[in-house]
Formats: sequence, C-alpha cells, structure tokens
Amino acid sequence: MHADQRAMGAKEFRTDVAVVGGGVAGLAAAVAAARTGVEVYLVERYGFLGGTATGGLVARFQPGPDVGGHPVIRGLYAEICERLKQYDALQGPLFDPEMMKFVAFDLCEDAGVHLLLHSLVYDVAASDRRVEALHLYTKQGSRKLRAQTYVDATGDGDVSVLAGADFRVGRATDGRQQPMTLVFQLSHFDAERLQSADWEALSQAFAKEVNILASRGRIFFFQWRDGTLGFVMTHVAGLDGLDVEAITRAEIDARRQALAVYQFFRRHVPGCERCVMDTATQIGVRETRRIVGDYILTRDDVLRGRKFDDSIGCSTSWIDVHNPDGRGVLHELVVKDDWFEIPLRSITVKGYENLLVAGRCVSSTHEAQGALREMPTCIVTGQGAGVAAALASKRQMPVQTIDLGALQSVLTAQGVWIRKPM
Repeated sequence: MHADQRAMGAKEFRTDVAVVGGGVAGLAAAVAAARTGVEVYLVERYGFLGGTATGGLVARFQPGPDVGGHPVIRGLYAEICERLKQYDALQGPLFDPEMMKFVAFDLCEDAGVHLLLHSLVYDVAASDRRVEALHLYTKQGSRKLRAQTYVDATGDGDVSVLAGADFRVGRATDGRQQPMTLVFQLSHFDAERLQSADWEALSQAFAKEVNILASRGRIFFFQWRDGTLGFVMTHVAGLDGLDVEAITRAEIDARRQALAVYQFFRRHVPGCERCVMDTATQIGVRETRRIVGDYILTRDDVLRGRKFDDSIGCSTSWIDVHNPDGRGVLHELVVKDDWFEIPLRSITVKGYENLLVAGRCVSSTHEAQGALREMPTCIVTGQGAGVAAALASKRQMPVQTIDLGALQSVLTAQGVWIRKPM
C-alpha cells in the first residue's frame, strides 16, 4: 500500500506521522520521528527545506549560553552543526544558508523521510478530537494525506487553526505582533577597500539619508561566508502577518528598505560601488499565532528556569521581543548557569488527541515566545514533537497519554539533554 501510494498521480497518501512545514522545527520533527522506525511524510510549500534558516537567510544560531561549561541544546541541533562543518559552512554561530539546504536534505534522506515539496495544506478534516486528513494543493491538483499523528510546524499554526484549535495572537494588551524583518545580502564588493571604511562618518550620513525607523537606526551586518555581507536591518511594524493584504504590504515595504540600504552602500561605502543585492525568499515573521496547548509556557517559566516532569528538552535562549510599536527590543536572560524546560503539554494541542505543534507557534505567552522562536529552541520543540508523535502512532494512543519515561528515554538516546549536563 505504501509503495503503491507513491506512484505518480496518487490521490491519497497514508502514513504514520505527517509533519507540515519544512523549517528547522519541522525538519527536526520529521527526522526524529523517522528515526524511531515509523513512516513519515514531510509537507513543504517551497522547493527546499530550512525555512527561516535558508529561504529567510537568517544564517545565525542563537542557542543561549552554556550551563556548567556544557551546551544545553544538543540532539539534532548539535548534529546539524556538525553536518554544516562537514560542508565547511559553519563559523561560530554563523552558517551558510545555501549549504543548510543540503544538510536538511541529507538528514531526511538518511532517515527515510518522504518529502512532498511544492505542496500546500489548504484544508484539514477533523472530528471527535482528532485530525483525520490534510487536504493538499499540488501541481497535480488536490491530494489527501492521512496519518495516525500530525505535527504542525507551519510557524503560523495553520494546520491547527484549520482543524479548529484555539489560538492567541500578539501581546495580551492589544494583539499587536512583533515587527517583521526581511534579511538581505550584498556580494561582489572589494573586501580590501571595505576595510578602510570610516563607519562613524558613514553612520552619520546613513542616519540623514535613510529612514531611521525603517532601518532600525544604524548600520550593522554579519558575514557568514567570504564575499557576502548579511543584513538584518529592515523593520516593518504595525502590520498583521496573518492578513494577506498586510503581509503583501510588508513584503514590498521591507524590500524598499533593503533597496535604500543597498543604494546607500553603492553611493558611499568604499569597495561597494558595484555590489549586488539578493533578498530572502520571503519576509521574516517573528510572531503570529500561538496555538493553545495543554499548558501555556510563560515569561516567568523561562526567566525562573522552571523544570517540568514532562520535559521534552531544555533551553537557555533569552527572551528577545521586538516592540510591536516599532521602537526598541526587550532582552531578558535566564539566570546564569540555569535553564528552562519545555513541557510536552506546551506542544500538545488542547482538545486534540493526535496533533502537536513545533516551532514558534507552540503554546506560550507573547513574552515567552520571544525565547521559544529562536531556531535552536525550535529544533528542540521539533525533535520532541516528532518523537512524541511517533510513539503515539506506534501505540495508537492520544499524544497526551504516551509514557513520559519512554518519551524521554528515546529523546535522550537521540542526544537531547533532558536534565543534568554531563
């Protein structure tokens, strides 16, 4: 049955675990689930994997500080870093987003994950506390994907909402979301002449010529590979990332901001007179929906380093919340040599027996999401969701009732740190 369904033109696919969204959270979920021995399908709307890390050009990991001299986030995150090194594509926290695409494909192929690229979920069939099927739009028309368990790693929580799950958006006072940022890069510059730039004088000129609010007020860039400068300078505030007209406006506005920075560099920065600009596939969205789970992780849980009996992983990612009004960034750190844990209940969707979430849409408050949305922590939630989904599928039981000891044992075997650093 499974071999036949993959024939060209199959109208319906059946599998054990279905993961929707091929960003780092969905990648981790699919690979972690497949490594337990279940069949996994990963659905992705683009022709590549990695999401924000690749198509978004956000080529910097922020895992948070070590505890007792040891990294807290391990498991698939550590393996991704090792595989990037094999491609000569990792320098400290910076990585080459193009090589990250190959790392993602390698992981899926090695684990036996079935990929459905260029596929978009447009509807979800759900009843009696269960998701029954995903309706996909593909180049061959409508297709249906049925699974025992499902992982929503869409970022916006699209699958959960289509199934009827409850959600929250933005800060509690007014629902406003964090600003969006389009990452872009410059290449074909003279690196030797660039080193002679007077950045203090350039910054003053920049402040006069370029919209300060739009560019976050200053020149800053990073270099993930020789010959390329990466920029995270654009800022679009006050628009709803769930409204098609608003996000269309955001895409246009952010690209015009990038154009202004690019033109400034060509006019004023030595060595950049003939540089070339490339923008990310889509604007980076920090926050939209947060799906309501069986537990809502809070700011205090993060900052006070709360521990949970049903932990699926640990993190020291700091709270990083960009002011929805457009000015300033809130940074709050976990206490030194401490960490917070993410409970299974924050990735199980309230009211649904076979649906989990991973990535920036997990169950949390606006402030806590500022830590959970960091890519290494997204990988933690993805790996936890993937293993939980696999165990629930094997035992044909609700994800809320799987054996916690078995869950944590499998995660530990996959390299995840659940409690004490070794």
